[in-house]
Amino acid sequence: MKSNWIKSFLNLPFTQPSKNTARIQSTENLFKRLVVDVLDDDFWGSKVSVIGNSILIVAIFISTFDYILSSGTGGILVSNPFLEGFVVALFTVEYLLRIVFASSLGYAARTSYLFSFYGIIDALSLTPLLLDVLSLPLIGGLGALRILRLWRVARYIPSFNVISNAFNSRKEDILTSFLGVTLLSLTLSALMFHYESAYATCSFNNILEVFVWSIGKYTGDYGSIAEITPISEMGKIIATVNGFLGIALFAVPAGLLASAFIEQLEEKRRKQIIDDRISAISKHFAKKTGGGKDFKFTAFPRFASLDFLQVKFLLSEPEVMETIRESKNLRFRALKSKPENAYSDIRIVESFQTNCSYGFRQFNEESKVVLINAIGENERGISHLAFTLAAGLTVNYIAREVLLLNHDQAPVGGNTSKDYELYLQGETQALNPALVDFLSDIESFDSQTYFVILSSAASGRSDFVVEYGNDLGSTEFVEGKTSLNSEKDLTELTQILEKNMHNVEYQGANKVRLAYNFTSEQNTIGNRNSNSLHHLVQQKTGGNVVSIYTNIKILTGENNRYYAACTALSSIIEGIQDAMKTSKFT
Repeated sequence: MKSNWIKSFLNLPFTQPSKNTARIQSTENLFKRLVVDVLDDDFWGSKVSVIGNSILIVAIFISTFDYILSSGTGGILVSNPFLEGFVVALFTVEYLLRIVFASSLGYAARTSYLFSFYGIIDALSLTPLLLDVLSLPLIGGLGALRILRLWRVARYIPSFNVISNAFNSRKEDILTSFLGVTLLSLTLSALMFHYESAYATCSFNNILEVFVWSIGKYTGDYGSIAEITPISEMGKIIATVNGFLGIALFAVPAGLLASAFIEQLEEKRRKQIIDDRISAISKHFAKKTGGGKDFKFTAFPRFASLDFLQVKFLLSEPEVMETIRESKNLRFRALKSKPENAYSDIRIVESFQTNCSYGFRQFNEESKVVLINAIGENERGISHLAFTLAAGLTVNYIAREVLLLNHDQAPVGGNTSKDYELYLQGETQALNPALVDFLSDIESFDSQTYFVILSSAASGRSDFVVEYGNDLGSTEFVEGKTSLNSEKDLTELTQILEKNMHNVEYQGANKVRLAYNFTSEQNTIGNRNSNSLHHLVQQKTGGNVVSIYTNIKILTGENNRYYAACTALSSIIEGIQDAMKTSKFT
């Protein structure tokens, strides 16, 4: 167990990478990153988080048990003035940092933290310490607030969330029942006081005393608040009924809370089962078996059929559907078993990578090539192709892998989008923040960068369609239209394409080496519109931009042709990289 903990710690990143910060802003203050990493309550988030939170937890236990063992006077475990000052300073600084960075810790505002459960606990538990340091007298039992410090450990125990979730799920029911029983009990208390006050020997001074008495009488009277006995016959009858209501005052909310607690435990077990299924399926996709042993890169499986997953993991169809629906890195697709079929008749599952707000990004400062995949969320096969190329070539990679919606709940992004026009105009406030991150990451590269936008082409087109900003059918360099910086760059690109499209060899699992000649066409789709991603990239960066569309038949077809196409594309991109290094591109 100890070795497993050490291994888990060593495998953690130094700091937890931000998923919501664009590359152009990734040089944010290191101090802020470290503070948020420690205070975000994710104990195993990073090495910094483990070390920082361990120090806080040890300080909490030492200072709390020092108070307990010393019968409230302190000084047994923390007797050194320097150590005592360190503990006080540690908790004070932590509290202040939680206030300063409240928005980065998931709170809507600083006041949201101050009046949250843990915010109040932090403030109350810190008060006696500060009064001690300032040599101010403690009022009454204020010193006992030190014990609240133990509640802070609940931050690091996920099981405590079950209790809060249970209350929140039945909060309205509990409050309604509590209020209803209270009002009814108050009404009966008023009636009882009316009958009792008719006697001169009545010991009740007001209705509130009757109400408190009825609660105390039938809940054990642990506080000795129910020593009075009703005098009138009607008062005794009402007192009996009111006593039952006094029990209900606590029993009904407690029953609702217990029911909600059981539901939360069942939901937690259900999620654990689903997480185990997700983990098992993800391990299948993590196997480096895609492309075979002779493929030039390490590749993961392209996809798995629904039937395959059912058989392999002994799951029913609803269980597989539920698992994929709950997963953040798995999704359903539909394929045709034969190209000539009019409709898709095979259901498959794809795996994809995510590490940021819009999907996945990979940066290599030594590379001047950027691969962009803007349609991974909605197109079959392109995510696997693009990721395999990016990982194998270790180039910069930016991929939109998650569904992004605008204010009208309509999907945004892709190869074309009206939101791209707004971004070009600088109107980013109305845009989806994740889309802004996606475009900001692209814009963060300079004019010395070569952008390759990967996409899919319709089945009726050539194997590859290459676009570089010209009018339809035009293949000559046109100043102001061609999205390459010079005629020399276009000539170099054309030579690279011609060299790597033909006689592409690939050896599959059957050990038979096959050679493919891929067809291509240039500027037959058109992407110079102001709402195209191609246009945006060229306008914002000034770098060379080329879009390469791979035929959907290749993206969804058999493995040999697919991996041969992947080999051809990798050779093209390698050719671009080599040309960039030798300054063949301007």
